Amino acid sequence: MRINMDKWSREIIESKDVKNLPVLYFPCVQELGFTVTESVSSPENIAKTMKKVTEEYPDIIAAVTGMDLTVDTEAFGGKVKFSDKQVPSIVKHVVKTAEDIRNLKVPDVHSGRVDVFTDAVKEAQKLITDRPIFGGMLGPFSLAANLMEVSNALMLTMTDPDSMKILLDKATEFLIARAKEYKAAGANGIFMAEPTAGLLSPDQLDEFSSTYVKKLVEAVQDDYFFLILHDCGQVKDSVKSMYSTGCKGHHYGNSVDMRDILPQIPPDILVFGNIDPSTAFFMGTPESIREQTLKLLEDMKPYPHFVLSSGCDLAPVVPKENIDAYFEACRDFNKNRG
Repeated sequence: MRINMDKWSREIIESKDVKNLPVLYFPCVQELGFTVTESVSSPENIAKTMKKVTEEYPDIIAAVTGMDLTVDTEAFGGKVKFSDKQVPSIVKHVVKTAEDIRNLKVPDVHSGRVDVFTDAVKEAQKLITDRPIFGGMLGPFSLAANLMEVSNALMLTMTDPDSMKILLDKATEFLIARAKEYKAAGANGIFMAEPTAGLLSPDQLDEFSSTYVKKLVEAVQDDYFFLILHDCGQVKDSVKSMYSTGCKGHHYGNSVDMRDILPQIPPDILVFGNIDPSTAFFMGTPESIREQTLKLLEDMKPYPHFVLSSGCDLAPVVPKENIDAYFEACRDFNKNRG
């Protein structure tokens, strides 16, 4: 469904109620009788899960494909470990040396399971017609780190930055092509996960992440296609760099205090965050997550461009009662704020 996403964003900011977009997909998989593996291997199963999320939690303002962050790496030849109950993970990386990087070929955009997620957007449009649909994928530095293992990638930024930039150019070329596929399939935007960039210093983040994210933004973002940039690192000193990418939405993890983030971002840009997916959603109780959610909402009162969210994607094992308490807290806050 074609949606003017700038208008969508303005309506969120102008609303008297705080809106809600947790990264919520995998907890609903088991309710449909799929394993995690069956879900991330089938466009129809992904779309059905997305629909289930919107039915189970109608307050959610958009539908997002499952955040399987192995898809991009798998397309380059990375080996993926699948599990019936856990999110897929990379078990074999693609490059180790500068020579490997120079010889690495950018894969066809239809490699691996990329089409599964592109086709899931097409299928989801048949089921979801009342809100935007976002496709999920990695950001450039996180893909580069997945291709060569995180510690090696971080070391390469210091020992051989030129080789890292070659790898980033290849990662970005692929991600632009993938984003265009999502766009052609009818997605209204992309949720771009760049978590590994949170391990970089502010100057490094600008050099090895934001510069490349900006290229992607310039290639695909427009009034009808909205990019949300996610970084779950300790990045309060890197907000300016992240904002410079031009992404119209920014999503932060629980490593930061949102009171340090919101003042740095103009009021016409959506900012999402940041209830802890582990200690709050998974290990917490309905009472504790309600308390944390209400505190965050109270802290964010001065910022109409704030959107409530989880700090990262939720694991398949997150208790349903905790998710329910989170949504109920937001509804109660909106009802009682006057």
